[in-house]
Amino acid sequence: MRTLILNGSPRKEGNTSALVDKIVEKLRAGGIEPTVVSLYDKDIKGCCNCGACQKAVLKDHCTMKDDMARVYEEFLYAETVILASPIYMWQMTPCALAVLNRLHALCQAGDFSYNAMKGKRMAFVSTMGDGVECADSAVTGVMDMCDYFKMDYRGTVRIPCAKRDDILSGKYDETIDSFVSKL
Repeated sequence: MRTLILNGSPRKEGNTSALVDKIVEKLRAGGIEPTVVSLYDKDIKGCCNCGACQKAVLKDHCTMKDDMARVYEEFLYAETVILASPIYMWQMTPCALAVLNRLHALCQAGDFSYNAMKGKRMAFVSTMGDGVECADSAVTGVMDMCDYFKMDYRGTVRIPCAKRDDILSGKYDETIDSFVSKL
């Protein structure tokens, strides 16, 4: 199973990155070598709604020239995509949200004559400094996107009041194991 993890955390040693490390560990134990792309240090702009991708299937998927080209390549190659993001002010990070916005170029909405997202497995994992309800709008947004683009939503992990040491110590291993088994 070709698996891509898009890590939207700005902190390489933060809580979400620890969660990604644990998921990678569990996937490797199951014989899966995931590709992890850190989004924060990439130059990925949000969609400018030029509409070019909706008028024709573009060779590079989008008219914007930035690091999203690599993300498109990795996304299209993957069978399963896990989006990871800390929750800041009830939403995922801007770099994670920009990637989701730009994925629209992989589908011509309306008649869906072209939909490179159809059938892809997608999941969302997050950490937050408060209760799990802080992630509700982000989780719902990913689930709605999957429904609209005919993707197979495989689940969510939310770590409330996250602490890196708790994540790495195995406190959430049962939750992560259950999540990985659904992928």
